[in-house]
Amino acid sequence: METLGAILSHAAAGWLDALALRLDVAQASGGLIGHTAAILVAVSACVSILVGRSVVLAVNRMRRGGMVFVMVLNFVTLVLTYALLGLLVWVAGTLVIGVRVPTEEVVWAVLWACSPLVLGFAIAIPVLGTAIDRALSLWSLLILWSIIGDLYATSLLVSGAIALATFLAVWLLSAVYTPLLARARDLLWRRATGRPLYDSARYLLEQAGIEGSEADLDGAAWLVEPDRSRRGRHR
Repeated sequence: METLGAILSHAAAGWLDALALRLDVAQASGGLIGHTAAILVAVSACVSILVGRSVVLAVNRMRRGGMVFVMVLNFVTLVLTYALLGLLVWVAGTLVIGVRVPTEEVVWAVLWACSPLVLGFAIAIPVLGTAIDRALSLWSLLILWSIIGDLYATSLLVSGAIALATFLAVWLLSAVYTPLLARARDLLWRRATGRPLYDSARYLLEQAGIEGSEADLDGAAWLVEPDRSRRGRHR
């Protein structure tokens, strides 16, 4: 319990320091507690983003099992995205600044840049959701800027240039691999369960056309029966 308390306290302190752009990278990312705290922030960010997208998930009638499945994959994708960001920062720092910082230290440190995404639930606010999403991304960029400056003890101009370049590079790469991961996710779920990840009216119509039987639509036949009875009364 003491260890859990220490991790939670470390994560909360690091999160607040990151949001305030005063994160002590060596202290926040050092040791097992620092690594676990960084992962905890990433998990919280993933859960918060899923809460923010809950409206879309509800409209698509996602089942509880599907929700857990998506949450796990979103967590993995988020961690991998920021791990890639850390790797790019390490490459840029080594080539541009000429300072060799251990790769794992950079990756663990950069995970703190996702701290603003813990507030991702706010993207569910109507009208303001898109603006909030962009503001959180900008906030993450500013934190990354401060982290690079601390890691490499370089000027604001150089650290800002590296932060912006690596952030844009990850954004471009994610635009390529995110659709591929989404298709792989949907296919994996379909193969494992025999059903699509998202139930929708379009899916019901496709199933009706393929199977040729309303009984195969898992209860959707009642949507059609009333129409048949009304047609019978009009005859």
